[in-house]
Amino acid sequence: MFYKTKMVKSTLSKAQTFSLDFFIALTIFLIGFSILMIFWNYVNSQTYEIKSSEELMDLAFSLSEIFFIEGVPKYWSEENVKVIGLANENRINETKLNLLNTIGYENVKRKLNLDFDFMLKIKNDDELYSFGLTPGRSSTIVKINRIGILNSTPVLIEVILWK
Repeated sequence: MFYKTKMVKSTLSKAQTFSLDFFIALTIFLIGFSILMIFWNYVNSQTYEIKSSEELMDLAFSLSEIFFIEGVPKYWSEENVKVIGLANENRINETKLNLLNTIGYENVKRKLNLDFDFMLKIKNDDELYSFGLTPGRSSTIVKINRIGILNSTPVLIEVILWK
C-alpha cells in the first residue's frame, strides 16, 4: 500500500509578525504604561510636598523656641549675642525683642542658621510686635501658634516660615 503524500502549502507557514492584533495589544500596553507613569509621578510629587511641608513645620516649631529660651549670654546685646533667645525668667523680654530690630533681619537669619524667610508676630487682641518679612506668594507657607507671656499678659506667638 502506497500512499501518495501531497505537499500542502500551508498559509500558516509564513509568520505575520506585524498583525492587527499585535498593534492593538501594543496600544493597550502603552496606554496602560502611560497611565501608570502619570500616576507614579503624581504620587511622588504629593509625597515630596508632604515631606517638605513636615520639615518646614518642624523648623518653624524650632524657630518658635527662641521665645522660650534665654540665649547666650543670658542678657545678650547686639555685640555679644551667640545664641538668640528672647526669654528671661520664663517670660518674653521686651528689651530683647527690640534688639532684634537693631540687629536686623539678615543678621538674625544668619545667627539662627535659617535658609528660609520668616516672620515673628506677638499678638494680644491687636498685633503688639512684628519682626521679619511679609510672606509673598510662596509654594509652601507654614504657620505655628504658641502661647507666651509678655509684660505679665498672655500673648499669642505666631511664627510664619516659607520657601
